[in-house]
Amino acid sequence: MIRAFRALVAKFKGEATADVTVAETLSDKNLDALKTALKSVTGKDVALNVNVDPSIIGGLVVKLGSRMVDSSLRTKLNSIKNAMKEAG
Repeated sequence: MIRAFRALVAKFKGEATADVTVAETLSDKNLDALKTALKSVTGKDVALNVNVDPSIIGGLVVKLGSRMVDSSLRTKLNSIKNAMKEAG
């Protein structure tokens, strides 16, 4: 119930929430740059929920509403691995 209320308040204020997964803790400068980039895409103020997951090796995964951008090194390596299996 609390989550739903917070979602309604954020929608009323024109805010959005993004779930961000990173390999290691981001500096304040990088967080501000990420917020600015997401604000330019959405046109809304964006609050970040940052999770640290070393298993993604590098890069980041951003979930914003129904959109997800996965630029993690783990995903890229898996794509290369699958491409090499198909070629071989």
